[in-house]
Amino acid sequence: MPSENKKLNNEFDIFISNSVYPDATPIFTYSPKPLDKIKDDCIIIIDTNALLVPYSIGKEGLEQIKRTYEKLVSEKRLFLPGQVAREFARNRANKLAELFQQLSSKRNSPQNLQKGKYPLLESLPEYQQSVIIEQQIDELLKQYRKLLGNVLDHVHNWSWNDPVSLIYSELFSQDVVYDFKYDERFIRDDLKKRQIHKLPPGYKDSSKDDDGIGDLLIWHTILEIGKKHSKSVIFVSGEEKSDWWHKVDKQTLYPRYELVDEFRRNSDEQSFHIIPFSRFLSLYGASDSTVEEVREEENRLSIEFTLIGEFIHKWQTLEQSLISKYRLADPSAPDEWRIRLIIGKLFHLHLLDKDLVADIEKLQMIRNAFVHDRTMTEVQSEAEIKNEISRLNKIIDIVNQISVDD
Repeated sequence: MPSENKKLNNEFDIFISNSVYPDATPIFTYSPKPLDKIKDDCIIIIDTNALLVPYSIGKEGLEQIKRTYEKLVSEKRLFLPGQVAREFARNRANKLAELFQQLSSKRNSPQNLQKGKYPLLESLPEYQQSVIIEQQIDELLKQYRKLLGNVLDHVHNWSWNDPVSLIYSELFSQDVVYDFKYDERFIRDDLKKRQIHKLPPGYKDSSKDDDGIGDLLIWHTILEIGKKHSKSVIFVSGEEKSDWWHKVDKQTLYPRYELVDEFRRNSDEQSFHIIPFSRFLSLYGASDSTVEEVREEENRLSIEFTLIGEFIHKWQTLEQSLISKYRLADPSAPDEWRIRLIIGKLFHLHLLDKDLVADIEKLQMIRNAFVHDRTMTEVQSEAEIKNEISRLNKIIDIVNQISVDD
């Protein structure tokens, strides 16, 4: 909003570089140690997305992940930020729901082959044989659906005893979960400063209802661990955190230098690295097959997050279009607003019809699911989210063509 942008501009610190880099000399003299030099002595910090990857891989890979974690836990080098644990608690159910949905679709999709009888063909030996095979296939499909139903019952009865949660419950004790006490006012002020000046991490998550506080809490936990232990840190995280990375053509290069330098200052000149889960497993001796299995899942998730990001961006465009029409229709509109209220106002002004309002409200539900959980729970496939993005584009065009003077 214009007034909000003006307010932020007034709070912009023209000397922000001095606080981001209080000592300029290390920009030239400091060089982070490479991974192979720190991997045997550094601290490993796991992000939420890495904790969720094992829900999509096989038994052998899960066992190797467990052994890797066990070794690091025994060496007291593995930590989970408290915020990561809380995000896992929220997203774990979504992963199980996704599994349940996929199995349910498989159970319901195979159809019986015997759709009708054709007496005219009964004298043909080939037709007689095809009927016998159809009966056999239909019987197998019946058994298949029954078995999948039993699997679904098993998944439905999982509480916190699914295979992944059982491993985590064995390993992630109070010594592993690092839940430091922070000053809420300091965190709020720091988040605001980073968003105004576009400083990592978290400033690109400002569209979230919590203003993207989660990544900042994780980052301050990383800084606290680095400060307490004076050791280098490897942060194991998916690559969808776009404001943590320098990127070229959507390819990640290396962590943002602001993060590297801030960690250095808080950890007695130690090094900070971010790596995906597959590289972490490779670094610590997992088999090539497990690494490849995890990498394939990461690639799938990367496509998913890219689509989610595109959807959220399109939704923000629609929001701005609706706000613009609302303000043209009501120049005295207050700065404080809710999109549902604006939709209702535009409907009562006969600028939106009932069907269009219903479409926008459905898209808002999808947006809310994406923003809160970053998962495809409201839509079940890449094709579906692409269709929703296409629908968003059409609605944006419709809203832009609305004439307030009519």
